[in-house]
Amino acid sequence: MDQQSKASLHPCVAHRGFSGKAPENTMAAFRMALDMPQVNWMELDVHLSKDDVPVVIHDGLLDRTTSAKGRVVDYSAEELGRLDAGSWFDASYASEGVPTLDDVLALASGRCKLNIELKGDDADFDRLALRAVETIRSHGGENEHVITSFHPNILRAVRKHSPAIRIGLIIDERPDTLVEQLIELDCSYLSIGFRHINEKLLRQTADAAIETMAWTVNSASDLRRLASRPEAFQLCTNYPDRWLGAIEEGR
Repeated sequence: MDQQSKASLHPCVAHRGFSGKAPENTMAAFRMALDMPQVNWMELDVHLSKDDVPVVIHDGLLDRTTSAKGRVVDYSAEELGRLDAGSWFDASYASEGVPTLDDVLALASGRCKLNIELKGDDADFDRLALRAVETIRSHGGENEHVITSFHPNILRAVRKHSPAIRIGLIIDERPDTLVEQLIELDCSYLSIGFRHINEKLLRQTADAAIETMAWTVNSASDLRRLASRPEAFQLCTNYPDRWLGAIEEGR
């Protein structure tokens, strides 16, 4: 299989931006990912702030990745934006704050699609879904981006507020009824731990017109192995450069 075929079969999704080389879910990480022309998808995580603004951060608590402590939901979006969300990774990123979903949508506009994971910690599921849909809609992105979640009730709420936007379930197992569950939820997207990828699953999802993303694939050997498969699915990684190396191998 040549490089172009591999790239089209297994598109790269930059996990929380280029999070292997910049602090996850920061504008620096997203800009770094977008500097690589082969990145046509980015994955990110969303919580609601105290003032109901969708903000981009993985944890419901601030302690791991910012200079503050406590819950995301107890801070306004403006306050979150002023935090140091980069020094934990490297001191050179001290000026990186917690961005809003609006910030990232503006950055990505016309450049790549977003896989927007709604986390649901400390938030009313319906309110979180509504505010995310409204923000995406304000950028004209309902037919471009996808909303994903571990929580089926968040996906149901998204569907209630938008009949158009694509939704996808996140899961790290492979139950026998998975495809039936996806169909019941009206999902056209599946985000699944990469160790659960196999021929049967990919055949079933393809037959149901469900796009699949394998997460999170960081080792060069796993990337090479998955990129050699003949079925179409996305590869989500912290290291888009390693993805490129796996795609280029064997030219």
